[in-house]
Amino acid sequence: MKLKFKITLLLVMLVNICFYAQDAYTLKGVVNSKGENSPLPGVTIVIQNTAKGTETDFDGNYSIQVEKGQVLEFSYLGYATQKVTITNQKTLNISLVEDASVLDEIVVVGYGTRKKSHLTGAIAKIGGDDVAAVQATRVDEAMAGKLAGVLIQNASGEPGADPKIQIRAASSISSNSNPLIVVDGYPISGSLATVNPNDIESMEVLKDAASAAIYGSRGANGVVLVTTKKGKSGKTKFSYNTYLSASNKYRDNILKTGSEWAAHSRSEIAAGNWDLSQIDPAFIEYRLSAYENSPGEVSVEDWLYQSGTSVSHDFSMSGGNDTSNYFASVGYQDTEGIVRTQGFERVNARLNIDTKFGEKFKTGLNFNGFMSKRQIVAHDMRDLSRAYSFHPIYHTEESIAFVQNLNNQAVGLGLQAFDAGRNSATDGVDGYVQSIQDLVPGDFVNDWHYGKNNNGIGGSGDQGPAAKLDNAENWEKTYFFNISSYIEYNLLEGLNLKTVLGADLRDTQSYYYQGILADGKARFQNTDLDQTDTKRSSILSETTLSYTKEIGNHDVSAVVGVEFQNNYTKATALRGSYVPFGDIVNYGLLDPANIVVTERDETSTRRSVFGRVNYAFDDKYLVSASIRRDGDSRFGANNRYEVFPAVSLGWNVHKEDFFADNDILSKLKLRASTGSLGTASFLGAYSSLSLLGSGATVYGNGYLIPTDVANPDLTWQTNTETNFGIDLGILNNRFTLGVDYYTSDIENILINQSVSEVLGTSAINLNSGDVQSSGLEFEFAANLINKDDFSWNLSANLSTVKTEITDLGDLDELPRLFAGQSGRDVVFRNYVGGEIGEIWAVQTAGQVEMKFLF
Repeated sequence: MKLKFKITLLLVMLVNICFYAQDAYTLKGVVNSKGENSPLPGVTIVIQNTAKGTETDFDGNYSIQVEKGQVLEFSYLGYATQKVTITNQKTLNISLVEDASVLDEIVVVGYGTRKKSHLTGAIAKIGGDDVAAVQATRVDEAMAGKLAGVLIQNASGEPGADPKIQIRAASSISSNSNPLIVVDGYPISGSLATVNPNDIESMEVLKDAASAAIYGSRGANGVVLVTTKKGKSGKTKFSYNTYLSASNKYRDNILKTGSEWAAHSRSEIAAGNWDLSQIDPAFIEYRLSAYENSPGEVSVEDWLYQSGTSVSHDFSMSGGNDTSNYFASVGYQDTEGIVRTQGFERVNARLNIDTKFGEKFKTGLNFNGFMSKRQIVAHDMRDLSRAYSFHPIYHTEESIAFVQNLNNQAVGLGLQAFDAGRNSATDGVDGYVQSIQDLVPGDFVNDWHYGKNNNGIGGSGDQGPAAKLDNAENWEKTYFFNISSYIEYNLLEGLNLKTVLGADLRDTQSYYYQGILADGKARFQNTDLDQTDTKRSSILSETTLSYTKEIGNHDVSAVVGVEFQNNYTKATALRGSYVPFGDIVNYGLLDPANIVVTERDETSTRRSVFGRVNYAFDDKYLVSASIRRDGDSRFGANNRYEVFPAVSLGWNVHKEDFFADNDILSKLKLRASTGSLGTASFLGAYSSLSLLGSGATVYGNGYLIPTDVANPDLTWQTNTETNFGIDLGILNNRFTLGVDYYTSDIENILINQSVSEVLGTSAINLNSGDVQSSGLEFEFAANLINKDDFSWNLSANLSTVKTEITDLGDLDELPRLFAGQSGRDVVFRNYVGGEIGEIWAVQTAGQVEMKFLF
């Protein structure tokens, strides 16, 4: 009986196994990234509600035993999880979509990263795709208008020119307020122009003191953190991006041409709007006819301005495996500006390599190279643009004949001959036309050729625009490279020791030439042949010990570190004057007495220790505290070290139980922070010392008077800032709003104050003054449409800034700075009760009536 029972039971089990074998089968497929269409290795594939699963291999392939009706879950870091029900498919290929909410969770902060939901300071972030989407010459230009509280202002408009970057309120009276630029953890001595926009993965801007205090004295003006792209495991991926763009000036011509002025004049005269009763009608007709009949008329604005073009090429390759990855790129851009002689050309190269050795040890290397040349308009644009537009730019046979005939008409009317309008200082000077009778085709057109003493239609004694522009040249070349490497060792779970060693070099060469023919008065003392070569380099050594651990509801991270940085400057400048006329321009042709050579050789050092602790409890209650002690050789011997602390708090209110049933407000976060920052502002390596300046003497080169006065108490300019913020999310964060209010109190502000020259110098560096600032920032974002094949996002921001100089020591106002030709433009003022760099202009009484302009 027992034997029969055992045989029956065995048969039943065999039948069940057979049935199971018939239902289960092997499913195969490939998992890749949607959009990039590249295989994803290491994707986790699990049968829902079971412990059965597998992972994709290096090429994204997988195979798994499944049954009909089961549900497969495909999950991968940074991508949305995808679920698929099995319906007897034999092959199942999956394309995973990047999950923006997951990618945005991690934000780069100083010396580490943090979850976005755990941020307690004012940090703005922009993705690399958003930067590259703006076809701009530079990274900073692409940032313009995208981040609240970040001002990007291109003052000159010239291609490749450094724009003004200001984070929140201005922090210096005697210097700029440019932020610290940190690329892949290395604080570079170059600008954002050295970074290729297409190489950027993300950018974070540390706006408040609590976020930037970990960088101490270098973070006083805010910090821009740039993270470049890294390679990913998988097959090598190649990318090529190119674009061609065109640009033009934004408005029509301002000034009338001669024929347009004549038509306007005849219309006004016919309408009786101009009273010309005291002017000889023959003279009126003589001038109007000259305007109408001047041959080869060219609008100076049409000649000076042109259609600008920009072409860009970027090529990159990236890839890797389970232990190593790499990213390499080269970029080229050539831009022709909208103004004649304007241009910008650059070449970028980057290499990022990361390698793991076992489970605990990894290392990496980052290299960035940059070369550029900027062609700069070599004469004042205002002066060029205001030239008359009733003649050609260069003389032709027709224009010469017209000028000579017009001169004869003037003499017939009893007026002076045109040659009387030539400046007598040009008598006998090579290159200058001595008489209109000597003109030949191709000569520069100057106003006096057409009569400038109210005897013709010329009006200015200056040289014509071509004479000014063709006899001047201005360019700037920049060579930059940065290389850094790191070694990181995992001591224990969550505890890592990392050492970074790097260096960079920025070599800037500038050239300016203005020949004698650019000046209508032939003043050789106003000629220039200037050339400078400035090499700035730095060496950085940084060691950090970091710890990250999640224990239940407690999320703790901490970092301590030491940092050593040396900065070097070597520069040579040649200033030449009394440049002789000729086709060859060379210092060898100048009298040695007219060449001034200056050299700089400076070294400054900074030594720092720092630490920070971040803590979050249950993702609700957040705190961050940091401290840094900096020592800087640029300060006086009595005040070289300073401590910069900061603390910030946050509360994720929306994660409280009483918010669980709120279907509208999906996010409510409160933030508060305070911190202290210091800066060396504009100080040079030896600004606290008394140095002797060199100069020419009857006995040769000698050291004459001090260039500064020793100040052993010269100390840090300190900024204490407080920030309050609130973040809102509505309808599952489809709409978000961030609001920040901050106050800033700058004490011991560094200024270059004018003093009596009885001290041997006209100005000294000292700490004198206080500045207070406050501002509001609003940042709004809306995800209007988000579908697989179409998305539409909207963002907007608004910032307000109020700054007041509250103290300037013993002064009520610093010396005013006058701008423009001969100081005839605006005036920049810094005075107690005013803002930094207020712009003042002369108040006008109104326009001159047209009847007086003929």
